[in-house]
Amino acid sequence: MGRKGLRKNYKKPRSKSQQRNFYSKTDIFISRMASILLKPKGEVKHLFYQRARTTIRLNNLKDDPKKIYKLLTQTKGWDLQEIKNIDYTHFVNNRDKSEIAKTKEYEDGLFYVQNLSSILSIHILNPQKQDDILDLAAAPGSKTTLISSLTNNEANITANDIDVQRISRLNNVLHQFGSKNVKVTNRNGELIGRIYPNHYDRVILDAPCSGEGRIYLAGKNPLRFWSIKMVNAMVKKQKKLIESAFEALKIGGTLVYSTCTLEPDENEGVVTHLLKKYPNARMEDIDLVDNLEPLLTDKITQGITKWSGNTYHQEVAKSIRTIPSPEMMGFYIAKITKT
Repeated sequence: MGRKGLRKNYKKPRSKSQQRNFYSKTDIFISRMASILLKPKGEVKHLFYQRARTTIRLNNLKDDPKKIYKLLTQTKGWDLQEIKNIDYTHFVNNRDKSEIAKTKEYEDGLFYVQNLSSILSIHILNPQKQDDILDLAAAPGSKTTLISSLTNNEANITANDIDVQRISRLNNVLHQFGSKNVKVTNRNGELIGRIYPNHYDRVILDAPCSGEGRIYLAGKNPLRFWSIKMVNAMVKKQKKLIESAFEALKIGGTLVYSTCTLEPDENEGVVTHLLKKYPNARMEDIDLVDNLEPLLTDKITQGITKWSGNTYHQEVAKSIRTIPSPEMMGFYIAKITKT
């Protein structure tokens, strides 16, 4: 007897109730982001279908930024839009990122292509000349080169990464963009706090994460690397790294913890872990946000203290989360001091 004889409904289409029980990975992702951002699913879906604007910072380590600006606008014909109160940083309104990365000016290190969210994290760190500064997970070098730029190569920087291949790329980037006084190390970041306790004036930990802030749903298979399992695995790693970063910090020093994900457990949850384990860890207000133009501040929210049944430390409300937009990718930044 054939299969049709055994089941009269063989090849019968699923009922509407059966169809409603099936959710794609995209559906799950959108629902999760909607619950984090407290926005309707339709609006959240739109956020992850937007194209990012190209953002560059002019490199004062290679030439006078005014000369670079004149070269790019008058000779190259680029439409550069200044970003107020963020030195040497501009949106490029008439050029794509892939296009400008092929130019001789880029190869010569006259400008660096970097998302504004990432740039903000280093301005919040506020590096100073003569500081001992650690970039705990430094490759490919965007934050290290910005620290060099803001301190005019007069800070003592340690740029660390665990991956040997990424270290090679990091060294090339530092050379290309004129970063000096940088010691490149290849260590497990989880151990640095024990090796160099109370050593650095400032530490930036841009932690490995699930990368939700970078997701572009119109791209090819955009969620291939994303899963709840991955989020949970990242949390374990991030907690060890933030402990190490804090232990490496001097008394009175500043730690900035950042990720390019929106997950509360990877963000507020990790910072909460630090605040509970170290009584001398203190959250700081991020004053820089108050000086940004409305175009940007409208896309920045405070840290959250409750989500999906979890309660986080009340002080994490001082941290910030950038909502995905053409101006900034989704990002999280917390500023912490050691008392």
